[in-house]
Amino acid sequence: MKVIRMFLAYAAKEKKRYVWGFVGSLFRFLIPLTVPLVVKFLLDDLLQNGALTAGEKTQQVLLLAAVSLSTFVLLRSPMEYVRQSCMQKANNNIIKHLRQDTFRKIHALDAKYFSNHKSGEIGTRFFEDIEKTKGFMTAVFANVWIELIVLLFVIGTMFTLNTKLTLLSVLLVGLQFAIAHWLSRKYKVASKDLMQYRSTLSGFLYEKIQGTVLAKLFATEKRDREELERHLDRYERFTDRQARIHSISLASVNGLSDMTPLIVVFVGCLYVIDSSLTIGSLVAFFAYVDRMRSPVAALVQAMPSIAEGNVALRRVFDFFGIPSDIREAERPLELDAFRTAIRFNRVSFAYDGQDKVIRELSFTIERGKTYAFVGASGGGKSTILHLLTRMYDATAGEVLIDEVNIRDYSLASLRSRMGIVTQDNFLYSSSVRDNIRLAKPEATEDEIVRAAKLAYAHEFILALPHGYDTEIGERGVKLSGGQKQRIALARVFLRRPAILLLDEATSALDNESERLVQASIQAHNPDQTVIMIAHRLSTVIHADRIFVLQHGRIVESGTHGELLQRGGCYRELYAQQQPVELGLAAAASSPAPQLATVGAGRES
Repeated sequence: MKVIRMFLAYAAKEKKRYVWGFVGSLFRFLIPLTVPLVVKFLLDDLLQNGALTAGEKTQQVLLLAAVSLSTFVLLRSPMEYVRQSCMQKANNNIIKHLRQDTFRKIHALDAKYFSNHKSGEIGTRFFEDIEKTKGFMTAVFANVWIELIVLLFVIGTMFTLNTKLTLLSVLLVGLQFAIAHWLSRKYKVASKDLMQYRSTLSGFLYEKIQGTVLAKLFATEKRDREELERHLDRYERFTDRQARIHSISLASVNGLSDMTPLIVVFVGCLYVIDSSLTIGSLVAFFAYVDRMRSPVAALVQAMPSIAEGNVALRRVFDFFGIPSDIREAERPLELDAFRTAIRFNRVSFAYDGQDKVIRELSFTIERGKTYAFVGASGGGKSTILHLLTRMYDATAGEVLIDEVNIRDYSLASLRSRMGIVTQDNFLYSSSVRDNIRLAKPEATEDEIVRAAKLAYAHEFILALPHGYDTEIGERGVKLSGGQKQRIALARVFLRRPAILLLDEATSALDNESERLVQASIQAHNPDQTVIMIAHRLSTVIHADRIFVLQHGRIVESGTHGELLQRGGCYRELYAQQQPVELGLAAAASSPAPQLATVGAGRES
């Protein structure tokens, strides 16, 4: 019932269209139901009326034909158009609203959700699950109610012709509904299992499409095809089960439905023989029995659509109900400017809630200075940026900006003060210009070019087939790693954030390009606060302060020179990467050895 209530909130927005569609459906279905009564009148009351002359009969037939055909032309056909257009527009609008809300939900979900779920699973809900609701809406708002009204109208008219025959017909129809209802419950379970596995299959396919080049490089095509076959075999079992239930339903119900008119005619003939039923009434009754088959068949066929749609809606609304750990305060503050410092106060964090990645970190980052975090992989360096941007919230302790807990700021204002460049930068399959402009949609052409020049991307962009208008393919597949990283840097330079976060941001650049980009970072905005994550220590030697992380704790901090003199973890890391330079520095700082005097030390 909760699913239906949530869905009705969407349907209420299209109430007027559904009402007009319902009215159109009434005319569209009820007008043809007068035909058997017209036939009965012609057979029993007009053609066999001895009091009328042939001319009078002809005149009444022509008059009745004119009225009947005019009704069909002037009412039935236009109302069919009203029904179809209103219903289809209402259904499409609801699907549009569901997709809009699904997309909003995708944006509202935490980073944790995307770490645990495949993109293909989300895509299945957005496209296939929501599309399945169209059959549900057509069945619920059009077919079911209209067909029920038609069925009740037919049964009521049949009662006026012969009560016993009507009761027999109702009994046979009721049996059809009982069979269909019993099988629809099984169909609903089968549909649920099928949709769940379809999400799994979509996730698998999306992942393999993304990794096609990798499959070629490692020659895993055969293994991928075998894995796909296993998925398809299991998916086939689900589809076969659903199809089998649907086939049994149609076979049993349609078989009984086809026999119903024959049974009624045979019994009706007995009533004609004992003169309790006229030929005209029997013909009309047979026509209504035949008409009764249409709503019954429509209702039976609607049951799978209702079952599938119900499961699809439940999956969509369950997705809407996924809780978010990252929430804004009821009345969030706006971070209109970064003024003094960022402070981590005894911050701890664990991605799984148990194994802590960082442990009671405390440090201060002052405005306008450059800071670097270095250390072995898995030490918690990138996690610091995740916490600062509120991709995740600290398990313990607090992160403060200008002495205000970042949870008290609105997410939009907090993130608008930051710009981040990572090692694996995401680029959209649009033009170079659009990817750079993402950081500032209102940016002028001059601003875009200036940002590209600061990132040393301008020259290679001009060398592309269409310059800044070149389409770069999905995830920037047409560019090299270094080119993608420069566009990502240009994007951040365009934004001119108060806090610049660089997570291995120049790892794909050669040494000379890296040196030039580092100079740009320092020069283009002297008041900018820079926080760097790096494995290559040559990129952080200019930092005002370097923090060395080990197992989630800060074990050393200081300038490049101070840390080398201490001879701790940082010196060891630097020695591994720059052994020659460190050796020369050590030699330069040691006193020169004195030459031994000839004959010195000789025994006298």
